[in-house]
Amino acid sequence: MKDTNQTTETTKDSEVVEDSSSKKEKRGIPRHVYILVAVAVVMTSFASILIRLAGQGIDRISGSLTPANPFVIAFWRLLFATFGMFLGAVASRNLKEFKKIKVKRDIPLLVLSGLMLAIHFATWNLSLQVTEIASSMTIVYLMPFFALILSMIFLKERISWIQFGAIMLAMVGAFVVGLSDLLFTKNLLGVSVALAGGVSAAAYFVIGRKMRERLDVFSYATIVYGICTIFLLVIVFAFPDSRHVLIAGLKWQHFLLFGLLALGPSCLGHTLYNYSLGYVKAPVITVTALFEMFGATILAYAIFDQVPTYLVFIGMALVAVGIIITVVYENKAMKKQMESPVMPAEEISEG
Repeated sequence: MKDTNQTTETTKDSEVVEDSSSKKEKRGIPRHVYILVAVAVVMTSFASILIRLAGQGIDRISGSLTPANPFVIAFWRLLFATFGMFLGAVASRNLKEFKKIKVKRDIPLLVLSGLMLAIHFATWNLSLQVTEIASSMTIVYLMPFFALILSMIFLKERISWIQFGAIMLAMVGAFVVGLSDLLFTKNLLGVSVALAGGVSAAAYFVIGRKMRERLDVFSYATIVYGICTIFLLVIVFAFPDSRHVLIAGLKWQHFLLFGLLALGPSCLGHTLYNYSLGYVKAPVITVTALFEMFGATILAYAIFDQVPTYLVFIGMALVAVGIIITVVYENKAMKKQMESPVMPAEEISEG
């Protein structure tokens, strides 16, 4: 009788699992995730503009203001963002979620995620000060492809030959943009640091995809932003040019821009991306940021009168086509995976 009861309970459990799984398949990605990702794209579109304004573009606000160091900009942005996310956790009464973090299991990945985010902000901020915004954005936003490659290696996800071809197409596009910088501005530094910013951002999102499976967005973002802030402080003190201007020379206009960077692109933009990672794969999330590249280019023209060269436009078009192809086939693969039948428990154990 015990065996019969256990079999009945197992059958009921499997039916519940199958029923919830079928509901999930029908539901797919919740609609609110699309809305939140759209908001994130809009918020992050202003990041490069605000960073440029706080740095070399500060004379647009006042000629008497001194440009903030790119590493200093990153530090203050993340410091304010950390406090913002902690306040969000308090307001939403999610402080208990921090207790779910396991030291041996989670801390190493959280530290690595914070390090990757620090490298991303440090290198990208620097690239925005030394090269055109359109060039920097196009190269940095190769991160969907770096994310796809890292997902294949560390998350054991596969790609089709068509996706591989799309990756190569986008790489050619980024090379064209980089070539434009080298030909017209001889700016090897701008290209190099922008590329480093793209790779580190991809690693940050891939780690986030893994961590968001078990941590809520407030606990994950607060800790990662805090760790990132510490690494950025180390970077600031590692360079004499930034060490002496951490506070010196900064006015209320600088801190206003730092606060706007923390509130918009970080607390809303990046955090909404992190939230969405609980529902969608990292390459798909990072690819939506493509629209930031175009939005930032338009804003750069409107605010800083930066007109990209024809090579930049060609490169951006190639990157866009490559990213679109990748997303289309990634979504098809996800749909096929969701529609594939789940093997019964008995068949799995026998196999």
